[in-house]
Amino acid sequence: MKTSIFKGCNVFFLSLAAAILMASPVSAASVQGGITSVNSKTVTGWAWNPENTNDVQEVEIHILQAGKSEPVKYIHVTADQYRDELVAELKDGWHGFSAKVDWSQLSGNDFKVKAYAVKNGSYYMLGDSVSYSKSSQSTKKTPPKSAMATSAVSDTSVAMVPPLTTAVAAPSVPSGPGAISAMVTSVPASSSGNEQSLGIFSISGYCACEQCSSGLGITYSGVVPQAGHTISADLTRLPLGSKVRIGDTIYTVEDKGSSIIGNMIDIYYASHEEAMAHGRTEQEVFLIQ
Repeated sequence: MKTSIFKGCNVFFLSLAAAILMASPVSAASVQGGITSVNSKTVTGWAWNPENTNDVQEVEIHILQAGKSEPVKYIHVTADQYRDELVAELKDGWHGFSAKVDWSQLSGNDFKVKAYAVKNGSYYMLGDSVSYSKSSQSTKKTPPKSAMATSAVSDTSVAMVPPLTTAVAAPSVPSGPGAISAMVTSVPASSSGNEQSLGIFSISGYCACEQCSSGLGITYSGVVPQAGHTISADLTRLPLGSKVRIGDTIYTVEDKGSSIIGNMIDIYYASHEEAMAHGRTEQEVFLIQ
């Protein structure tokens, strides 16, 4: 009889612990980010994993009425948008998110907005919650980095999180000219001699380890990858065997990756440390013709 009682208690406490964990999202040092602005049309922010810049974060936004504990709206977005201000802080601009909000569909006037990175069913809080009031309809943009450090916000419809100083920045690598408006938007092509500009690409690093690739040490083309030579690309954009120049180095497309889509390239490195040190940069890529 005692055994049955204890078993019942154990099941009860395990269920209670699971419920508490699901109701209270946890935080993790490996996932960083926050909400950068809330206005009459959108919620914007950023999220990244500094230990693996290729790890794209799925974000869930919770909108709660002020004083309430249950959200009145959930929004799911992906933190894969390019932001100039992230380049300045993270040396990698491809970790922004933005979600449209129709506040007229939500009853009440004052709200709290929270953002979470969702990984394998677990929730990781991104920064602090942000207040928004319907009574102010300003669409003021996020102030530049120098203004983000101030605690006061003049426009009550826009609230800022602290500056991105908690992030672990990758070493600075010179980026190519131009600006990016979308992941697969190309800069108008210009040719010079036997080279043709393909526009600005988002460029990261990878190696042969299981975390970066299959761990087998063989590329999709069947050859052994070489540092300073092999790159992974979207084969619909750059077929196998294509030669491109990035900076002063000429690379050959010998591999592909499930997350390498559109104007993206992964440069092969001999070690995982070198690959991670590359971070993610934006550079002009030239096709060797």
